Amino acid sequence: MALRGRNMENGENMDTNEELKKYLESENVGTPEVGETRKCTVISSGTDFVVVDLLAKTEGIIGKKDLVRDPTSYRPGDLINAVVINYKGEEEGGRTYLSEKKFVIPNLLKELKTSMEEKKPVKGHITKKVRGGYSVEIEGALLAFLPGSQASALNNLSTSDMMNKEFDFEIINFEERNNGNNIVLSLDSLMGKKTEQFLEGIQVGQKISGTVKDITDFGIFVDVGQMTALLPKSEVSWERDQNLKNKFHPGDKIEAVVISKDPINKKMSISSKRLSEDPWEKIEEQYPIGTVIDAVVDSIKPYGILVRTGNGIKGLVRSSDIFWGNYKRNLKDYFQEDQNVRVEVTEIDKAKKRISFSIKDVNGDPWEGIEDRYHVDEVIDTKVEKILDNGVILGISEGVSGFAHISELSWNFVKRPGDLFKKNQNVKAQIIEISPETRRMKLSVKRLLDDIWADLSKNVKIGTPVECEIINIKNSGAIVRVANYNVEGFLPKSQFYDGIKPGDTFSAKIHKISYNPALDERDMVVTIKDENAEVPNRKKENHEPHEIHEENFTAQGPMRTTIGDMVNKKREE
Repeated sequence: MALRGRNMENGENMDTNEELKKYLESENVGTPEVGETRKCTVISSGTDFVVVDLLAKTEGIIGKKDLVRDPTSYRPGDLINAVVINYKGEEEGGRTYLSEKKFVIPNLLKELKTSMEEKKPVKGHITKKVRGGYSVEIEGALLAFLPGSQASALNNLSTSDMMNKEFDFEIINFEERNNGNNIVLSLDSLMGKKTEQFLEGIQVGQKISGTVKDITDFGIFVDVGQMTALLPKSEVSWERDQNLKNKFHPGDKIEAVVISKDPINKKMSISSKRLSEDPWEKIEEQYPIGTVIDAVVDSIKPYGILVRTGNGIKGLVRSSDIFWGNYKRNLKDYFQEDQNVRVEVTEIDKAKKRISFSIKDVNGDPWEGIEDRYHVDEVIDTKVEKILDNGVILGISEGVSGFAHISELSWNFVKRPGDLFKKNQNVKAQIIEISPETRRMKLSVKRLLDDIWADLSKNVKIGTPVECEIINIKNSGAIVRVANYNVEGFLPKSQFYDGIKPGDTFSAKIHKISYNPALDERDMVVTIKDENAEVPNRKKENHEPHEIHEENFTAQGPMRTTIGDMVNKKREE
């Protein structure tokens, strides 16, 4: 018989069956027997089993569940001690099945018992979570139980980190049983001892480095090696009101200094801000009042914006210190977080750690020297900032805006400024008044348009029928819209009818047109009936020329024209 992988000693031939039998017995060669231990050499490995040479008539197979490692980790030539667990003769295919675990377990049980008695740690891998704790595999051969009450050190670990890491355990209970061994482990007792030793060697004030494990609203948990330390939110930076989850992420490296330790409760607190000096200690020297510095927008509030400086100082820029003039604006239309801004230091309260800044003071008051940059009658480019019921606010430059009254928007009748203009619309306007003291500028849009009253005064005749609408009623008459020409007119009180009210429409005739652009007079008076006729349901009145009072008119054409009439009447008298 040829012996695979072996040569006869000294090349001698075995001539007798007796000698052959003795040789096979001495080399453990021959038909395998169940329960027999064999020295095997790995021939090949797969994902589910390993093929070995066991010096027998057939090759052996060790299945995945009978190996102490993953099958793919075995290499050809590796030596394995294994126990035969099944043999099938040639009539059944000639296969031998072995178990490496059955060889390892008896020796391992002895080692574990000794380790428990001598309180030595054993190494193992957590395989899965089970009821009440975890299943732990020791040297790939034995399963032990880790109670959840003894595994608090795993609370902050992810499942993947837990399964891929080898841990040291302490055996707290060991029982050999026929129906299975009872091995109970503890992770906390061993970790606790290591943590105590670690804390004993750490000094308050000592620098330490670690890795971010978890981030909460109250601080950051940092893995510093033998334990997890807490970095309180208040100790992260000299900045206040930080969003830790935006600034830090698990896995980030952190440098810090130990600020407290508690060996009994196995706790330690660290600080990263104390690696640098408190910037508030020398705040007045670093940022004297009036200093202009670069800052970054930290957050936007209804009352202003919070900005931070390069050394962790955070301060407030109030809305009133952002814009010149009207500061009641939506700040989010002008600023965004992390935007760079230049600010001027205006106030410092070192005791309360508060500092205030101004943005508007950096560039100076835009109304200073306003009359040197802008002049009455000048035509300028503007943008609609706000639309009001009585006019529009037009932006001229940063911090400078003007007001165009409804009477200065068009030569036609304007009921609502919003019918003519939209926000952010570009508009050309003419300056009609500048008041640096009150920081106001009056503008006109209509004076850049063709004056329709010039044509009306030439082409519209007295007595022309028109359609009108009551806009407003005063003591001496009513302001009306003359629909035919879309201009404002006046209906004297003597022409009122019973139940007259705003919104009424009626037919009338033009009684008078006045146009004198030099005196800014533009007026149209309408009548409903013959002034010499009886007024229905009303006592006959004295039909002297109707005296027009100033309160009868708005700021548009009729009011100014009527005042002119009053002056002329006085001259005639």
